[in-house]
Amino acid sequence: MDRRLSVLVFAFICLPFTLSAAVPENAVLQKYFTLFKSQQGDPYTLYYPIQLTRPGEITVSVKSTELVPEPANKNYEPLRIILVDARAFKNIQPSEWQQWINKVNKFNPLEYIAGDEIRKWVKGIKRLFGKKEKKPSYYHGQMACGRDRDGYTDIIQHAVDQPELNKSGGRYIVIFRNISTFKATGSIYISYPGEISELDTEAEKLFECYPDLVMEDVSLNQSKQLSVKVANRSGCGGVHIARWNQKGVDAITLLANVDGRNYGITLPAADPTGRLRRPNSSITYIFDKVKITKQSKVTATVDATGKVMETNEANNSKTVQLGPPAATLIGMGPLTGKPDLIVSSIRLDGAKRVLVEVKNAGIAGLDPALWSGGNQPYLNLKMNGNGWANISLGSLDKDRNLTRPGGTAVYATGYVLRQKVTISATIDSTNAVAEGNENNNNTQVELQP
Repeated sequence: MDRRLSVLVFAFICLPFTLSAAVPENAVLQKYFTLFKSQQGDPYTLYYPIQLTRPGEITVSVKSTELVPEPANKNYEPLRIILVDARAFKNIQPSEWQQWINKVNKFNPLEYIAGDEIRKWVKGIKRLFGKKEKKPSYYHGQMACGRDRDGYTDIIQHAVDQPELNKSGGRYIVIFRNISTFKATGSIYISYPGEISELDTEAEKLFECYPDLVMEDVSLNQSKQLSVKVANRSGCGGVHIARWNQKGVDAITLLANVDGRNYGITLPAADPTGRLRRPNSSITYIFDKVKITKQSKVTATVDATGKVMETNEANNSKTVQLGPPAATLIGMGPLTGKPDLIVSSIRLDGAKRVLVEVKNAGIAGLDPALWSGGNQPYLNLKMNGNGWANISLGSLDKDRNLTRPGGTAVYATGYVLRQKVTISATIDSTNAVAEGNENNNNTQVELQP
């Protein structure tokens, strides 16, 4: 069917944004290209086959980064994009098409298929375009490109409805040609209603905005299962949709190390709906097989191998101490009938400020007179072995929660952590409180932003 092809000027999109829930998200190919110069009127040509699985819109955009040698005319556009469907290749069989798709749709191929490899299917590329007054039904337009207009580029768009999808079998080819004697490099962006997305490293380097994956929280849920919160703090860039196609050693992972034992899951499994593809987004994942019932050192990391280019690569990991201390008076409480003060947690809040939690693990509460007496217990803090702060009971627990067995008090230091440190916290080092266990008043942890 005939359809107008619109060629618009728009800012080159570095990452696709998620569409509304009612419309399936397009697959995206973003590839770095090198188009060598034309030889004696024979354009250097690359082919990008795509398989559509539903009606929708195909969008193609090109960002040229360099022409060698640099042309005298800054407005010269030596490159051509042509969009056709597989009916242009009369001799290609469905099995051969599938072989072609399989060959080029491998993650990070060095180069897409050049013209020589498909000459058995078409003789003379000029035949693809038909006559000027009547274009063939498989031809869906072309555009000139190759010059960089202050970060802007032309796009080619073509909407495919169900009747056309039926006729074409969903098989389309983006033909990319260099008709000049200049060598051209840059990146090509193809969005289409299909399933396979791809991204290579060199194209990613040309993005104008990157995501920022952050391990925001590592904690236990009510069932004592490990819970981690991963956020994308970038205000403009999301994790590329192609990351959800990567498997095996290429996959982006979410890892947890608990006392030296590793647990892991891939990004598609942890975020099946692709929330992290959006800026300013987050997910919470429960490691349901990881149940922590004793004090443990836990390090959680997203993208440990650094596959995703980010604005900040230093905030992908977080280390905390989780679970109750190894030695408490919980089992001895009935024998002593006394309180038992422990430092139950040293952790960071969402703003990376240090928090210290003290708990009464005994079966008796603290005497309220301790809050007003001259012999109050103190919380002593050290950072990297150096004295940091001494906090009186009255300042630590203004609500007097520790008068109850099981009560907790959290001291907000206000200190924003910017580098890896070791923090030691001791409650009641002077033994102002008669406790059921005097040997569990100290906790030491290693924290990093």
